[in-house]
Amino acid sequence: MAGWVYPPWRGTFYPSGLRQSDELTHAASRVTSIELNGSYYAIPKPASWAAWNAATPDDFVFSVKAQRFVTLIRRLQDVDEPVRRFFNSGLMTLGSKLGVVLWQIPDDLTYDRELIESFLTTVETAGVEHGPLRHALEVRHPSFDTPAFREQAERHGVAVVLGDTEGGWPVLDWPTTNFVYARLHGDLDRYPDGYDDDGIRRWADWTREQLAARRDVYVYFVTENKVHSPFNAEALLSALTTFRDDL
Repeated sequence: MAGWVYPPWRGTFYPSGLRQSDELTHAASRVTSIELNGSYYAIPKPASWAAWNAATPDDFVFSVKAQRFVTLIRRLQDVDEPVRRFFNSGLMTLGSKLGVVLWQIPDDLTYDRELIESFLTTVETAGVEHGPLRHALEVRHPSFDTPAFREQAERHGVAVVLGDTEGGWPVLDWPTTNFVYARLHGDLDRYPDGYDDDGIRRWADWTREQLAARRDVYVYFVTENKVHSPFNAEALLSALTTFRDDL
């Protein structure tokens, strides 16, 4: 699921009376991974990265949404310094719990081959000193639905996010590397109360296909009605339990 600090979860997903400082530990006991979103708005302090690491089990995984200064403000241009600053902020304190760095591209940014090539090269180069990092791009403009972009993603070993939304964004079910990344917003008209059984089954089937192909799978519920996200995440994990045990 995406994030863990939502007041409507208190008394629903979180037991009544649970201290806010214990919410991450509780969430990490119920799901296997969280997409960390606060890092999109401001770079966390080193102490925060360390605290999140300490609050979660050894086999827990965080994906981290990269700072919007790079994607939304600079719009991928001249970003060598801010990318390095983000990587050096204490992010690596997560150690083996760091799953994927997510770069969310603005929906009004059109595909520009040279710009994307420059950005992917910058990210790849800046991350070398920290060891191999996994990156995913969430693109939202239809112009990215082109073989040229797919080729770039494959060549740089970057996952292209598969989004489930009615927002008019391109649906790019492209396995471009050895892991896949999906963000499940859900359509409020179709899923007003979060994903129903058929919706969970559909994503469980997709996940099984990816796992059978020996790809790591990162799936996050970012449902528009966020109160349902943790329960949808648990439902998907439950649907996958037997399959995961067989791998």
